[in-house]
Amino acid sequence: MTTINAPAELPALQLLIDAMQDAVAIVAPDGTILAVNKTWRQFSVDNGGDQSSHYIGTNYFGACEGPNGASDDLAGSIAQGLRDVLNTGTDFITEYPCHTPTEKRWFEVVANPFDIDGERYALVAHRNITTRKLAQVEVAYAEQNAQNLAAIVTTMPDAVIAFDLDGQITSWNPAAETLYGYTREEAIGQSMEMLYPPDWPKRITTYIAEIIVSELKNFDVIRKTKWDELRTIAVTAAPIRSRDGDIIGISNVHRDVTVEREAEQKLRSVLDNLFAFVGILDPDGTLLEANKAPLQAAGLEAKDVIGKKFWECYWWTYNDEVAHQLQSDIARVLKGETVRYDTQVQVANGRLVWIDFQMAPMRDATGNIVNVVPSGIDISDRKAAVEKLEQSHETFKNLVDRSPFGVYTVDADFRLAHVSQGASAAFANVNPLIGHDFSDVMHTLWPDEFAEEAIARFRHTLATGEPYHAEPLVEQRLDVGEVESYDWMIERIVMPDGRLGVVCNFYDLSEREKYEQHIRLLMSEVNHRSKNLLAVVLSMARQTARNSTPSEFVELFSQRLLGLSTSQNLIVEGSWSGVSVTNLAEMQLKHLGPEILGQRIKMDGPDITVSPTAAEGIGMALHELSTNALKYGALSVPEGGVDLVWSIDQNKDAFKIQWREHDGPEVVPPTRTGFGRTVIERMAANSVDGSVDIKYATSGLVWQLKAPLEDVEQARDS
Repeated sequence: MTTINAPAELPALQLLIDAMQDAVAIVAPDGTILAVNKTWRQFSVDNGGDQSSHYIGTNYFGACEGPNGASDDLAGSIAQGLRDVLNTGTDFITEYPCHTPTEKRWFEVVANPFDIDGERYALVAHRNITTRKLAQVEVAYAEQNAQNLAAIVTTMPDAVIAFDLDGQITSWNPAAETLYGYTREEAIGQSMEMLYPPDWPKRITTYIAEIIVSELKNFDVIRKTKWDELRTIAVTAAPIRSRDGDIIGISNVHRDVTVEREAEQKLRSVLDNLFAFVGILDPDGTLLEANKAPLQAAGLEAKDVIGKKFWECYWWTYNDEVAHQLQSDIARVLKGETVRYDTQVQVANGRLVWIDFQMAPMRDATGNIVNVVPSGIDISDRKAAVEKLEQSHETFKNLVDRSPFGVYTVDADFRLAHVSQGASAAFANVNPLIGHDFSDVMHTLWPDEFAEEAIARFRHTLATGEPYHAEPLVEQRLDVGEVESYDWMIERIVMPDGRLGVVCNFYDLSEREKYEQHIRLLMSEVNHRSKNLLAVVLSMARQTARNSTPSEFVELFSQRLLGLSTSQNLIVEGSWSGVSVTNLAEMQLKHLGPEILGQRIKMDGPDITVSPTAAEGIGMALHELSTNALKYGALSVPEGGVDLVWSIDQNKDAFKIQWREHDGPEVVPPTRTGFGRTVIERMAANSVDGSVDIKYATSGLVWQLKAPLEDVEQARDS
């Protein structure tokens, strides 16, 4: 670094330059920087410059000419300008950019010469002119924008009109001349109301007020041309502001939409007269349009739904799942799908109706999806009809399936097509059932001779339509080896697929035959038992009369007849299929009254059903035992009781029932043999081919019947 002798006046100059706002340096004749002011030093610190000397002692020319960047030419011109100041004493001034990565800046450099002791020095000042420069740029932009705007307004296809706050036209572009027929000279200075039809309800002052309040207005109006033609105009209006922000006028863009609005009105008329729902959705699901049908059905106005998300509209708010489904479906449509299904919508008074609902994409000229179109047709009547048909079909199916008659069909391919529940038992060994070849089915169930005959009958009816009613069939089946009987008939029908088939209705006579055999058996049993019963009654009457006075006879005979009747009732109620020992005992002891039966008689034994013959004998014995106990035995005193116990031995081949009295009066063996003794000793034993053991113990009478189980228990059906 070259050492320059600083002039003696330098300290005074330092004080002077420190008071200056610009960044200032004093440069020696050889270009060396001798002093800088505070602003220069602070700029150096803020922008990453020399932090120690702040460039004092650095040669200014070298600093300008040293960089090899984009600003070399500018730096060189500044260096040359400074040389001219030091060499010739002329002033130098220029501007240069000094941008940072985050800020655009401009500076002005001014170099002025001054002499000290015959030596010429330079005072170099750098001034930040960014604010001025930006203002100049903005002015240039504004001028260019104004020129551009004027060109745009002039060339716009839409009429651009401006008017002041009194409504007088101040601007009128060529498109306005074309639209309305008035030249610019004819329009400027005239009121906007020159374009109004004679009966137009609003004045220009009303429009101005509305535009000022809303800041921007879009609306349709009817306007009149120079040739008295009425046109539908779409207006876009905005206030015009001064530099101070005051509203000084209104700008309008007028577009002739007469043809479009007529077309829209025709489309709207068509849509509003459709009984179907039609709407338009924004891609985000917002409802933009809806015709009258869904609005009227739900008791709504357009303002109630337009602008809402489609799934938030009244039609769908009855069910959150339906609303979520709509959102999912709209997303599918935006991917190009069309969705369609039956669903319910909510209409007036919360009523739900079924619609055939569809959503499809709407595409622009380039094929991009721009909207979603939902539509729906009321299918409530159809749905109700289908439900009624399904109910009718289900009712008919249930009638057929639950009918005692069997019904099955054979289709045009000669395969089983339908088999009712009533017919399924007849085909139990056919697997698979539906779709099985009918010829194979017949050969599986019946001998070849009958199978071939039946197959031929079915094929004849299928081919000719001639029905056939067979004689009752009695035949042994191949699959189960049993003889079965059927009454059957066939006729041709039209199947659901539209082709011909055969339906067979049959009735299984096998069960009826078994039933009739059972009735004959029962009648024979009744005849046999009636004879036995009459013999028992006759014997009971004779034995009772032999040892009774006439008055005693009536009472004793009536009681014994009642006991016999009780057993018979149980036998008949059980359809001659046996009587439970528990029921038999409870019914025969019922005449003792609920207090004795419930508290003083204890019964215990397994659940066993005895035959009608055993029920008669055991029942009569229990009646006689209980009557004697009530008159003379344990039940004749308050403290006495009876234990009635029955059992089956471990080998399960013997039955035993025991009547044991206790806590009664002392027992005395009878001195004579009457009907009651005959019943408990012999009749009960004879009815089951068993034996009776009687003990007249002082503690109480003990009666026990033991017999082979096979003679007591009702035979089970195999």
